[in-house]
Amino acid sequence: MTQPTDPGLKPILRGLRGRCPTCGKGRLFSGYLRQEPACSHCGEPTGLIRAEDGPPWLTVLILGPVLAPLSFMVSMKSPAPLWISLVALGAFAIGAVLFLLPRIKGGFIGLLWRMQLMGTD
Repeated sequence: MTQPTDPGLKPILRGLRGRCPTCGKGRLFSGYLRQEPACSHCGEPTGLIRAEDGPPWLTVLILGPVLAPLSFMVSMKSPAPLWISLVALGAFAIGAVLFLLPRIKGGFIGLLWRMQLMGTD
């Protein structure tokens, strides 16, 4: 594992962009959420970092406080029929989850990489 002196928040920010937490140049994912086994640029074995249930949990934790009040406001104030409003809100919620999940997983992998790095001192 490559060990910079003080990585700071760079690995997390690189992960949020879907890049290798070490160099920031290689891709972190080969698909939507499938991790590359290793960085194509620096060779860091990022595929060994397991994010498991953290990214979905954090996605729900971020979107829940936004979507719950939004659903109440839409159901009470919308001039459109309720079923149209709720279908549109459901589509928005699914889109928000699909947009955020890979970014949060990348940031989580960057955080885990940084914690692993700090633990080896």
